[in-house]
Amino acid sequence: MGPLVLGTEYDSLLQILRDHRIRTDNPTSDRSCKLSVPEIHTHFLFSQSYPRTLDRIEVEDDRVRFGSLSVIGKRAHEIIGLFKIPRKETLWSSDATNELTSVPLPNPNTTEFSRELLSTGTLWITSLGVGLTLCDGLIAKVHLCDPASCPSTGTGPWTKEQQRLSEVRELPAVATAPTKRSLSSLVVPILHLAMFASMGVVIWWGIQVQQRWDAAPDVPGVVVAVDPPPPTVFPDNITLSFNDLNGTERRHTLGHTQFYMTPKLNDEVTIRYLPDAPNEVLGPFGFRDVGFNAAVPYGIGVLAVYSALQLIVLGVPVARARWKK
Repeated sequence: MGPLVLGTEYDSLLQILRDHRIRTDNPTSDRSCKLSVPEIHTHFLFSQSYPRTLDRIEVEDDRVRFGSLSVIGKRAHEIIGLFKIPRKETLWSSDATNELTSVPLPNPNTTEFSRELLSTGTLWITSLGVGLTLCDGLIAKVHLCDPASCPSTGTGPWTKEQQRLSEVRELPAVATAPTKRSLSSLVVPILHLAMFASMGVVIWWGIQVQQRWDAAPDVPGVVVAVDPPPPTVFPDNITLSFNDLNGTERRHTLGHTQFYMTPKLNDEVTIRYLPDAPNEVLGPFGFRDVGFNAAVPYGIGVLAVYSALQLIVLGVPVARARWKK
């Protein structure tokens, strides 16, 4: 493309881009004040008055260089050191324009405020018309303009404390007043804890059930009836006759899934029952995984309730934000 000259009119710059087949982001016929070029992550800002002339170039492309030094992703002190400029020629601005916030600012000489600036501020080298917008201590955007168009007021120059924080690569943890915690940030940890506690209780209960059946006595039984009767090969219900530990004869009907192989009429099988509940009888296949089978429905229920509450807690703020819009 050749050099881009500040003061170039909107139509001329647009034509240069088109001549080099560089796609722009929907230029408007009313000569907008901003022209975006996604291909090179660059924005061209134009004057408010006519004719629209190029006032500022904003670059986020990591290919931008100052000489041989890359800029995006570098620490601010590296660029300050590259130009070897006095501190009085630097200025922190609350944003990249001359419109500064009216919110009272803390003492610019404190470490906390220096961290805040290194986290989100824009540092201008006013004598060169260069602005550096930082994100977590690293340069995220470069602003290029005429030195006369740089912000004239701000929150102070580059300080020795900021130089130190940048050089030691300390993460700029912004020190701001504690904010009111959202409902989700308070409830979600409680939901996590409740879910893990509930699952723990379910697992413990399933183990206890399995241990009770593992300790139950094996009792021989005889198949006295099947339904439907022969010649059906796989009856649905199998009635057994057995004597409990007290010698009392009992009968109990089980499904065919309680056995490894479906027994036939008059076959002898081994079953188990709980001594304190002789009416609770299981076949050899049934009591093998009785604890697991008993716990699974409760585990599914816990997860279902947990998921529903998660959707409610996380969905309410989103729905509220959309409603406000």
